[in-house]
Amino acid sequence: YKVPSASIILRAAFLWRTRQFSPEEAYQLGLLNPNLSDSELAQYTSRKKMTAIQRAINPQSWEFLTEDKSIFYKYCMATGIPVPVLYAILFKKAAGWTCNGPSPASRDAWIRFLGEQLPAAFVVKPARGVYGQGVNAFRRSGSGFIDALGRPCKAQEIYEACASDPQFDCYVIQELLRSHRELVRLSGTPSLQTARIVSCVDGDGRCQLLYSSFKAIVGSNIIDNHAGGLTGNLSAEVCLDTGSLNQAVKIALDGSGIQTFSRHPATGLPFEGFKLPFWDEARRMVSEAALKFLPIRTIGWDVALTPDGPVIVEGN
Repeated sequence: YKVPSASIILRAAFLWRTRQFSPEEAYQLGLLNPNLSDSELAQYTSRKKMTAIQRAINPQSWEFLTEDKSIFYKYCMATGIPVPVLYAILFKKAAGWTCNGPSPASRDAWIRFLGEQLPAAFVVKPARGVYGQGVNAFRRSGSGFIDALGRPCKAQEIYEACASDPQFDCYVIQELLRSHRELVRLSGTPSLQTARIVSCVDGDGRCQLLYSSFKAIVGSNIIDNHAGGLTGNLSAEVCLDTGSLNQAVKIALDGSGIQTFSRHPATGLPFEGFKLPFWDEARRMVSEAALKFLPIRTIGWDVALTPDGPVIVEGN
């Protein structure tokens, strides 16, 4: 910004003290720019302030229902909410669960299950993972598997990667979903891309949809998460009424803030006016699911728009 470093440090302190933006958050959003006007700054809300609002609406003790995917998927299955088929839940230090009955409790039992009883393609991800951490997809190839990056592996290697993970102690193994052909056409990738739809149930028990954005994959990424701009993926606001996209944005890595894209950088297709498939069905599905998660009143749903219709992948 061509100003003394001390000015930037003072601005970061000011943003933290008055608006509760962490220095990292302020940097990512470009809020350290001394030329940013008060009216422009007013368009941003810090994660700390937003979390306080959420906790005033959602009972914090219930957060496990959405934040632990193993519990989230089992709850959705029990209440009839469409989610990817859940094949298994793998724990490092306890007996697991599988959809066909047995509860593997040993290394050998898990390796047999992974090698013999799973379908030709599946996804493995940490139950408490965020920002796409630890997610991988596998396809059968000969006597082993090929992962999402094209690397060959065996069933025992998949198990050992989960069992030796120092960060997570529970993994879910589930159906590998694919995006609708229109989304493949937009981004040029078969990897799953989702729409985030934010719901809020009011005091009268009515569900309102507040906001939606479509997460467009860029490059060879296998996940659509943004991770603060590190993945290069884009986000385009969705018109709640029509399912049409607006321009896409991403967070720049150099602290310059939000970058805007009128077209997808890989395919050149325009974002504005692109209509998401199965949008009415997705809205209806989220509105029905939100009522089943009370007393959690506001949730950000990640909805996959597949060739067969919408499926809820996560709740946040």
